Amino acid sequence: MRTLLGKTLFFFHAVFVAFWYGLFFVPESIFPNRVSFQFYLTLAVIFHQFVWGFLIMPWTGKYRMVCILTTINQIIRGQKVSDPKNYDHSFTQEVFRSFGVYIPHRVTTFITLFVLMVVSIEYFLTGR
Repeated sequence: MRTLLGKTLFFFHAVFVAFWYGLFFVPESIFPNRVSFQFYLTLAVIFHQFVWGFLIMPWTGKYRMVCILTTINQIIRGQKVSDPKNYDHSFTQEVFRSFGVYIPHRVTTFITLFVLMVVSIEYFLTGR
């Protein structure tokens, strides 16, 4: 049951991330408020990672941006919140690792902040 729940949560995470990145490829003729929606979605994603990282800091002993879905998935897999597999692990790392590519946690944080930068530039250039 735990394995099925973990795979389901991983799949949900994958769909969410694909949707988040996929919004870059949706033309405004199909989704007129796409730029604004993606900007605020990105702010929510990053804000929740900052807040969640702060909230679990007493257990981890260090601060990292952490997605709550990653923490829940690691708990389902039997890991403690204090385990580095929670706070030094990310969904993006897990996906890349499944293809045999290791990327450090800092790279995943950079990717997230890069998406914020691109979305912000697009948002402010379109005046939304």
